[in-house]
Amino acid sequence: MQTPKTLSPRPLALAISLLAAPCALPALAQGGALEEVVVTAQKREESSQDTPISISALSASAIENRDIRNTEDLIGQLPGVGGFSAPGSRGATSLAMRGVSGGSPANLSLDPAVAQYLDGVYIGKLIGSSMDVAEIERIEVLRGPQGTLYGRNSTAGAVNVITRKPSGEFGLRATARAGNYNFREFKLNMDLPSVGTVGQGLGEVAASVGYQTRLRDGIYDNDSPGGGDFDELDRQAWRAAINWNITDRLYVDYIYDHSELDENGSLQQVVGFTPVDAAGNVSRLQALQGTLAAAQGWAAMPGADPRIGQRWIPSLQQTIGAYQNALARGEGRADDGLADFTPTSNNDIDGHNLTVTWDAGELGALGEVTFKSITGYRELETTVFGDIEDLDSRLDANGVGAYSDLAHLTMAQIYGAELGFLGTPSGAFAGMLWDGIDGIGAFHSKQNTFTGYEQFSQELQVIGSTDRLEYVLGAYYFEDEGEYRRRAIFAAPLNGDGAQFYDNTTDAWAGFAQATWTPGWLDERLSLTAGIRYTEEEKSIDYDYKENVTPFGVQPARAVSREESFYNTSGTFTVAFQATEGINTFLRYATGYRSGGFNGEVFDNPYDEETIEQLEIGIKSDWWDRRLRINGSLYTYTYEDLQVSQIKTDGGAATSLITNSGEADRWGGELELLVAPIEDLVLGLSYSYIHGDFEKFPDLCGTNEPATCLQTSNVARRSTPNNQLNLTADYVFARTRFGDITGYVQANWQDQWYEAALWTAVIEGEPVIYDHQVMDERTVVDARLNLENIPLGNGSLRITAWGKNLTDDDYPTFAINFGSLGLIAEQYGPPRTYGLEVSYDY
Repeated sequence: MQTPKTLSPRPLALAISLLAAPCALPALAQGGALEEVVVTAQKREESSQDTPISISALSASAIENRDIRNTEDLIGQLPGVGGFSAPGSRGATSLAMRGVSGGSPANLSLDPAVAQYLDGVYIGKLIGSSMDVAEIERIEVLRGPQGTLYGRNSTAGAVNVITRKPSGEFGLRATARAGNYNFREFKLNMDLPSVGTVGQGLGEVAASVGYQTRLRDGIYDNDSPGGGDFDELDRQAWRAAINWNITDRLYVDYIYDHSELDENGSLQQVVGFTPVDAAGNVSRLQALQGTLAAAQGWAAMPGADPRIGQRWIPSLQQTIGAYQNALARGEGRADDGLADFTPTSNNDIDGHNLTVTWDAGELGALGEVTFKSITGYRELETTVFGDIEDLDSRLDANGVGAYSDLAHLTMAQIYGAELGFLGTPSGAFAGMLWDGIDGIGAFHSKQNTFTGYEQFSQELQVIGSTDRLEYVLGAYYFEDEGEYRRRAIFAAPLNGDGAQFYDNTTDAWAGFAQATWTPGWLDERLSLTAGIRYTEEEKSIDYDYKENVTPFGVQPARAVSREESFYNTSGTFTVAFQATEGINTFLRYATGYRSGGFNGEVFDNPYDEETIEQLEIGIKSDWWDRRLRINGSLYTYTYEDLQVSQIKTDGGAATSLITNSGEADRWGGELELLVAPIEDLVLGLSYSYIHGDFEKFPDLCGTNEPATCLQTSNVARRSTPNNQLNLTADYVFARTRFGDITGYVQANWQDQWYEAALWTAVIEGEPVIYDHQVMDERTVVDARLNLENIPLGNGSLRITAWGKNLTDDDYPTFAINFGSLGLIAEQYGPPRTYGLEVSYDY
């Protein structure tokens, strides 16, 4: 493979380049200086310290120390990076940066706010975006809008995951791990010797293959008969890479990746209930207790429906007991739970990447020019099934169970209205509801979803440089097709067993250009970077909502097709000044754009595009003979027409409603420090702060006449923490003839945050705003102790004791307020885990 040319140093924008405390030896260059990381954030290889973007770069050793297998593992590990995984849907993660959230990750209609790339290929949707990747070499996290070089759906930033290329020499890397909860992991990666000679015949071909699997038993016991335990792991990832060096200027890279996931989901623990009435005066437990008293009175009446005493009263008693148990348990990670239907996820993803690079050399006024083509195709299939709460409502042989409280309250309304008919075996409406319970059940929730998705992208780049100008020109095309088939039921049997189907497509193209000019002013210390990108795209959707049979009638089928075009011009401008040899400063203005579209989960729910404008000032500096690195930035942005996801009950299912929330003006900052105080120690500190919520948020209006409307701007909240602190230490305790004893520890802290912008409902025509289910602050401590570089044959062995969340912090990762459906459920991060690892590198 051609050796990359050396790039001249340029005073560019701040790159907040925490090396993320990679292993002490790789983190130190000769003489104890901190080593710089090469990144490709600007479509060319350059030092992270010279890149005009706020960026954190994780090396291979940093990724290993932090135990990162996918993008979900980045949450809370880097400054300004947050997010959550979808309840009930594994491998779907919504990343957030600098207070900009991506929304509901399981919604196939929603585009991400943080653009994710795998070896240069854009990942089109959040669903399936956090699957394991075999042998990651580097991760680049770019904060702030990246609309010029990364285009649409990068309003918050971008994440580049780069996998390892074939070396051309035989090599073997194997790792085996075991831990508590019967955790097992195995990784095997192999480089094969190259064949042929560069520039002769067909050239030189090198290849590598990799496989990894992670398995773990459930963390939470499933107390329901026959159900598997909650929150297990069962993931596999394959990868094959071919590097074809035809000449010393023309080479081709092909990468195939495959990921699978087949596991039980997290425990969705019920921690509370919403009030029954719009005024919030009646709790669901009070309503159930009142209903029980009324049912007991009706059962005592002559000629009463025998099902009142035989089924309804026992069911009410079971439901009250279940609700009381949930309230008594309250918040905090439980050891076990229940499920009518054990939550499961099955994901299957294939990806193909073909990159062709031609170094054309000197082309007159264009300077040194490289042409690159990146072609990508990805295909995903995922199925999701089961509860997203932990109340067991299964019916026994007598038809008794802990029914949904809505079923009980509806039964009370029916019997209360049919008192005149109690002399007959049953009233007509009561019979309908009992038939529904017998036919469907009386459970609270059941997901049943299939998603199919495929995408194709083609990017062409011209990368050039002259004495004073470095530039990138490009064209980009993207298309995708989605298929969504959902047969979910909530508050059975009242909402029936309807089905929401839709198919959606995207066709988009863009042209972009970015250039950095060093005019020679101020002793060559000043450089100017400008970029622009124009995007056109067309979104379409075909809704096909099936007929929905409820106990009291039939909701007719609905179908409609929609299509809309969107246009955007995004840009960036950076002024950078190299104050001294080791101090760079910058001022950067950038814009970004997230596509509008159509939400398939709520019938005929279009939403507009969102835009962001950000101004950032920063400094990047190396001190003390490059043993101390201090980087920092301050930024402010204006966010227009934010796309916000809210839970809504529509067609018998709890779905995510997408709305444009209005405007947000926010500011914040990040500080990263890395120091090597002595030869064998590297310490790291990073801190991020974000301030501001919403200046404008749509009012919530009821449906009565005249309509009551509530202002929401003062209660809507940004769903990311204000403060985040990360501490790392990497130390070589001793070097012996048997090997090196090294240790690594990190502590990640963040303060409390809000799980969603707003939870609302309309009850009996009146609008209701629910309290936030605030996510607690967390401190997660991870550590590794290694005996490494143990000579073994022609390779080396490493033995590691590892632990994660060593203090067993009990922290929630997300919550759902089901609104008028009554439940509030939380999911929690894993408890303390630990184990041993053995690795061999040949």
